[in-house]
Amino acid sequence: MFEALFKYTPADYARSELVYTGDWPAWLIVGLALGAFFLVGLFLFQRRRSASWVQLLSVGLLQLSMLATLIWVLLQPTLTTERLREGENAIALVVDNSASMSYGVEESRFATALRNLATVTDADGAPRFSVRHYELGPSVRAVPSFTESLPDGDGTDLYGGLLSVLEEARFSPLAAIVLASDGADTRGRLDAGQVAEIANFGVPIHAIGVGRDTIPEDLELQEVTVPDKALPGSTVSARVAIRHDAPLETRIKVYDGEDLLQIVPVALVAESGVTTAWVEVELSDAGPHQLRFSLDAIDGETELRNNSRSTLVNVASERYRILYFEGEPRWEYKFMRRAVADDEDLVIATLLRVSPNKFYRQGIDNPEELEGGFPTTADELFRYDALIIGSVEAASLTPAQQQLIRDFVSERGGSLLMIAGPNGLGNGGWGQSALADVLPVLLPPTTTDSFHRLKVPARLTPQGQASQVLRFAADNTANRDAWLELPEVADYQVLGNVKPAAITLLNADTQDGLLPLMVLQPYGRGHAYVLATGGTWRWQMSMPLEDLKHEIFWRQLLRAMVASAPETVSLAAAGGQEGGSIALRAEFRDDAFAPMDDIGVRLVASHESGEALTIAMLPDTAEAGVFAGELLPPGSGTWYFEAVAERNGEPVAVARTSLLHESGAAEHFKIRRDTGTLERLAAATGGRYFEPGTLDGVHDLLRYSSSGITETEYRPIWNAPAVFLLLLFLKAGEWLLRRRWSTI
Repeated sequence: MFEALFKYTPADYARSELVYTGDWPAWLIVGLALGAFFLVGLFLFQRRRSASWVQLLSVGLLQLSMLATLIWVLLQPTLTTERLREGENAIALVVDNSASMSYGVEESRFATALRNLATVTDADGAPRFSVRHYELGPSVRAVPSFTESLPDGDGTDLYGGLLSVLEEARFSPLAAIVLASDGADTRGRLDAGQVAEIANFGVPIHAIGVGRDTIPEDLELQEVTVPDKALPGSTVSARVAIRHDAPLETRIKVYDGEDLLQIVPVALVAESGVTTAWVEVELSDAGPHQLRFSLDAIDGETELRNNSRSTLVNVASERYRILYFEGEPRWEYKFMRRAVADDEDLVIATLLRVSPNKFYRQGIDNPEELEGGFPTTADELFRYDALIIGSVEAASLTPAQQQLIRDFVSERGGSLLMIAGPNGLGNGGWGQSALADVLPVLLPPTTTDSFHRLKVPARLTPQGQASQVLRFAADNTANRDAWLELPEVADYQVLGNVKPAAITLLNADTQDGLLPLMVLQPYGRGHAYVLATGGTWRWQMSMPLEDLKHEIFWRQLLRAMVASAPETVSLAAAGGQEGGSIALRAEFRDDAFAPMDDIGVRLVASHESGEALTIAMLPDTAEAGVFAGELLPPGSGTWYFEAVAERNGEPVAVARTSLLHESGAAEHFKIRRDTGTLERLAAATGGRYFEPGTLDGVHDLLRYSSSGITETEYRPIWNAPAVFLLLLFLKAGEWLLRRRWSTI
């Protein structure tokens, strides 16, 4: 209807500019307008006595509107449109040929993509362009046609592939890209910066999304997150994310190599989304552990490769050292040492003040250790992985020693635990010390006695419920019940406000309400804990001898503290689970944890089969002592990495790690269509997103593309039927009004 009245479609008007082509001098147009206004005014003035002002104005407006329309017609309004010059431009047809495109029910995604791409150029009314064909998988490849194309790519790199197509066409007229894909990008989701870089080429990308957004008959083990290192005998928490599109029940099976460790039932209650489950895995032996997490298949599920993921956890076989500085003999000191006495991975060196300037030392390696009291140099203090300070005044340490503790947390990356006591925390003046910023709470001043010898129960917070440090049972309900059954602690100390970045793990249920009992905060490279009680020893004294909750609490807390402390040299590897590149980050520091920046670093990667390769690692310009590299291993399996630091050609330090790499697995994950990525890509580049079979407007989009060699098309609209109908309506309206009133 619109086109019948106005000659062209709304889209034609939207993409065009209105110009006037009538060769009339401006003074003549102005004169005609003024003359028309004068004549209509004179006509109405002469009939002022025979009609009311309402009648005169109504007729006058109709007459002026008709005359204005006639003048507008004389100006010959015309639409000007920039359109591509046919035969002189090219379009790129890009098909995603990765393995995920082979999925489908009645027809594969790949077949749907090819069928829809064919309509872009083969249908009636398709504009004449030269057509370039590209297959996009882990890389992009130009092909003569799609007749021999197969969905056999082992990955998808949308950003790199589209960038290559655009770079290739930088010096040739490319009108548009038509991309048919399921949107799954195994090289990482397109971020805003990558989309902007693609959009800067000015070439519109029209995306055809193939596949299904939801697949109710499929489960996908989307992600498994575990610590990359642990201590022998530790229980690590694995976060398992399961993608599903229907409420179901399944089980998570955990294997260590070929050994089945446990089976965890999981209820997937939501209609669609991601359900997260926590699985506790106990690792007893030192060395790399290849953990495999697997989901039971559901009815109708045909793709089972995305039901399983494997990861590698390195269990370190080394002893971690903790310095415990206590200001007075007390039960908490005795029972803590006893709780971890059998842990071969933890060594607690204690400095117990028994009288002014006199200390009792335990757990030392040699007679010289801590001989002069609390360490005064970085070399002395930084050899420890964690530091515990009990009921001791801040004034017992010099300002330099306090600053040394601050550096121990922020620079060395050690963990600090402050324990309540009559002379500790606020009572000890630590809130006004150099450590005030390090602590996760604002401690009250020394003028307020904040330490109370009252029994109070400890209660888990929601954050504490999710923490491995405070876990007595794998099941959340059982763990909460275990904490409710614990005896009360012997005392508590009032803390100030919790800082914004801090996390409260335990509360004390006092007569004044819930007060923070255990608080954690990251600070610099390390962490700071506050335990506002010195009375956990009552758990041991008040429970049966075989109940080990007190021992478990202290072992898990101290292990978490030392596990987060970095070593002087370290190597971290990330990625590889889905066959992508592995990012490697090496850090080298001296014994005082100062960055080593006068070295070169090479990386030796060795496969479990014996194959090896070497690459150079480059220094990070933003952080001294840090070196980075990226590697795409040629095969699956466990890879062992060594970062060798060399000075003047001589090795000075070596950092090691290992990682499980699974090449070719990425295409069996993320098999649901990622419509959002395709829509963002199309919108940012000035293109449009299409569902399969709905490409009716694609030919006009190509014909009037903003990219390529264009020509100006002129289309007059002054002779549109709507214009003449308007003139007829205006004149007929005037005639009907004058006839009805019979006075003008």
